[in-house]
Parts: sequence; C-alpha cells; structure tokens
Amino acid sequence: MSAPAWSAHPLTSPAVRWDEVEPGFRVGTARDGEYLGYIESTAHGTFVAVDGRSTPVGRYFSLREAQRAVVQVKRMGARSLSASAELTARRLATSSGVLAASLLLSAGALFLKP
Repeated sequence: MSAPAWSAHPLTSPAVRWDEVEPGFRVGTARDGEYLGYIESTAHGTFVAVDGRSTPVGRYFSLREAQRAVVQVKRMGARSLSASAELTARRLATSSGVLAASLLLSAGALFLKP
C-alpha cells in the first residue's frame, strides 16, 4: 500500500463537490449536501462566483480562484455576517420608529394648545 499523494497547494477543498450542470455553470455542494453557491463562466473568459445566499462574491480569472472564493466565504461564516446585518437593520428600524413617534407627539402638542 502506498502513501496518498498530497498536493502542496490544494486547489479546492476535498469536502466540496463541483458539478457542471450546464456548460459554463457549476454548482458547489458540501460533503453533507449543503448548497454552497455557483460559478458561471462569462463570454470574456472570467468566472463569476456567487455564494449560497445568491450574493455575488466576485469575478475571477480562473475557475480555481472562483471555487476557492466560494468556499472561503462559507468558511468565514456568512451566517454571522448576515446576523450582524440583521441586528443593524433592527436597530435602525427601532431608532426610526422612536424618532417618528417623537415627531408625531411634538406635532400633536403644537396643534392641541388651548
């Protein structure tokens, strides 16, 4: 039995499978079946990478770079980024609501003077 051959620079994660479902359109899935995103080749020879939440990741000159980018976004924790964005949106909505209520009360006080 021989030792497995290891690449010094892995091109993509072995836990990710890339299927070309149409010419120039590849879909990435994790070993557990989780959808990671897709990569589409363009007429200009570049590759557009999109994550599992349909957010564009970037445009790359090689397929391997695009694949790495999609996997990296997943590893960075896209969920924690979206949770942070959701928290920011809730805080902004609450602040806007408080401001609107304050303005409404102020306007009402001006018109209800005896």
